Amino acid sequence: MFEVKFRKKHTKNRVVVGVLSDEIINFLEKISIPINSKEIYINAKSLSHLTRQSKKDRGAGLSEDDILSIPKILKSPMAIYFDEAKEKLNLLYCAESSCKRVIKIVIDTKYIRKKEKFTLIKTAGYVEWSNMKSYKLIIGAESR
Repeated sequence: MFEVKFRKKHTKNRVVVGVLSDEIINFLEKISIPINSKEIYINAKSLSHLTRQSKKDRGAGLSEDDILSIPKILKSPMAIYFDEAKEKLNLLYCAESSCKRVIKIVIDTKYIRKKEKFTLIKTAGYVEWSNMKSYKLIIGAESR
């Protein structure tokens, strides 16, 4: 989907859809969170995960337009949060959506697959702003 529509650099079943900003890299370095790559990738598994039917059935599945806007959201998010739970330690990029909910994109900066290490979009979906209150705000507007 992204390869055809965006013609981004792609390697081994993954496509670059964004980059971590210097501000985010500095934040992660200060709290000793590893960063496997400055580039943010999406792969077929992640794309399949965020478009699965169970997400759509509960109203959390992104529309095709919102999926295609992921590179734009990563470049100019409304807010970036950090999930401080020890087992997660993910970045959460947020943007407005047309469905009165927020688009949340979950990014793992320490993803390892076989011998490869890179920063990966794990999933994305629609959530209520109130769901963002449990995360640490790094950049942008507080949740409503």
